[in-house]
Amino acid sequence: MSKPKSTSASEPLVTTPAPLTKKLGAWLYDALICVAIWFLWGLFTFPLIRWLLGVEDMQIDTGWQDTLTYKIYSVLPTFLILFYFVGSHVRFGQTVGMSSWKLMLVQNNGKPVTLGQAMLRDVTAVFGIGMLLSLFNSKKLGWHDMLSGTRVVALPDKQKD
Repeated sequence: MSKPKSTSASEPLVTTPAPLTKKLGAWLYDALICVAIWFLWGLFTFPLIRWLLGVEDMQIDTGWQDTLTYKIYSVLPTFLILFYFVGSHVRFGQTVGMSSWKLMLVQNNGKPVTLGQAMLRDVTAVFGIGMLLSLFNSKKLGWHDMLSGTRVVALPDKQKD
């Protein structure tokens, strides 16, 4: 049985482990946000990279995609996506997808995650594959949660007063 979110900052958050179905739903929502980040990055910066490289003909055989500038440019959206996840987990305890599915990321003791924990978890949570391990774990932890000392919990529905 889950207890509602604590009102005092000194008390830990006490809730139940999140089921895999909710985690997958949140993952899907966040995957759409990642696609949007990648798309918007390309939309607004591709003309800039063409200008920096002095490329007018975008044919593959011109070799423009082999330059160091283009390789760095191609990796930057990955850092934007990592910033989205780490920033959301540290600041709010949840991403947009997790908020929609009433999930929260906390330390094993129920307190908010630290920057180091969020970085470790989000770097090792590549493509959400590790969450499938939660099917075989009594605490419903993915391997990225085990590595970082965190867990995803299901928040209770808000009760109307």
